[in-house]
Formats: sequence, structure tokens, C-alpha cells
Amino acid sequence: MATEEENKALVRRAYLDGMNARDMEIIDEVFSPEYVSHFPGQPPTRGIEPLKETLGSFFEAFPDIVFTVEDQVAEGDKVVTRWSAQGTHQGEWRGFPPRANGLPPTGRHVTLGATDIYLIADGKILEEWNTLEQLAVLGQIGAVPEHE
Repeated sequence: MATEEENKALVRRAYLDGMNARDMEIIDEVFSPEYVSHFPGQPPTRGIEPLKETLGSFFEAFPDIVFTVEDQVAEGDKVVTRWSAQGTHQGEWRGFPPRANGLPPTGRHVTLGATDIYLIADGKILEEWNTLEQLAVLGQIGAVPEHE
């Protein structure tokens, strides 16, 4: 069984080596083929291919996005990670999970973040509860009014 520090390192690897480098081989290494993701207001998404589709759509919309792991707490087989990211809306954004009708690029800079919970099993990320506030992103790209 992996230690809590190893579990935290696994999640950091997903962000820093996988997502920041757009390296889907690392995504394959760190996420389980049985991966399940939970986004607010959406039914669970199952499998690594939908994850890669979601990430690909996100990277098309924000090709310069860079993730930073701000904080992590681990207990047993769970890791809580607070992260932030910054990038520019340069492609059609289709949301999470991706939908057919996206929002055209605006060229606006966005700052986003979340505090997510990851379940680790057999050295891979098996499940994720994501807290990304899509409304905040929509506000920053001008699709809805921003609240102060």
C-alpha cells in the first residue's frame, strides 16, 4: 500500500507533469482505467478516455493554461488538493464534461481553481470529486455577468 506522501506525489504528477506538459501518457500512468469523475451538477463520468477528451477540450480552449498545486492533505487512500490555474481563452470552451455547443474564444485571461478530492487505489487515481466553479470561468470570459 502506498504512503500518503506517495499518494500526494501521484496527484501532483497528474497536474505538473501530465496536464502542464499536455502529456497524455502520464495521464494514462496515473489514472486508473476504471477512473470515475464527479463534477458539480453532472452525472459521474467513467473511464480514462472521457477524462482525456475533457482535458483535450479544455486545453484547446485554454492552450497556455498552467496549473499550480497550492496545498495538499492526505489521509489513508484520499488526497485533497487545492489547485489554481491561469491561461487565456483562445479556443472554443465546451465546459465539463464537454458539450456540443461551446463558447467562442474571447482572448480573455482567466484564473481558476478548485479543491478536489482524489481516491487512490493500486497506485492510481481511481475517483475524483471536482469542485471547479464553471460559473466563475463563464464570468471571466464574459458569457455571464461576473459577481463581486
